[in-house]
Amino acid sequence: MLEPAMVIGLGAVAVWTHVRFPGLRPGSLLRAAVQVAVSFGAFAFLPAVLGLAVPLLSLHALRLSVTLALLIASMTYLLLTWVWLIARLLDDLLGGTPRGGHPAATS
Repeated sequence: MLEPAMVIGLGAVAVWTHVRFPGLRPGSLLRAAVQVAVSFGAFAFLPAVLGLAVPLLSLHALRLSVTLALLIASMTYLLLTWVWLIARLLDDLLGGTPRGGHPAATS
């Protein structure tokens, strides 16, 4: 029950960030794809970072806090990059200005 709730909650934060901060959105499809690749790399690298950082911490509560903070941040970034990629794809496919074809009749 915790895992779906966490994904839904962090997905809501990612969508909110996408809507609230439009200046953070990537300007092209290539940049959106690169952001997704970077987020996957950061998420895959997270266990190695935690493996190095957690043994250095003495308090159990601090270990748990650092683990959750890094997990929440990296997973939110991962979901946000997917929102950016899907939004960029939809904007390129459905929205925007026409890119050619026959001109419309003016009369």
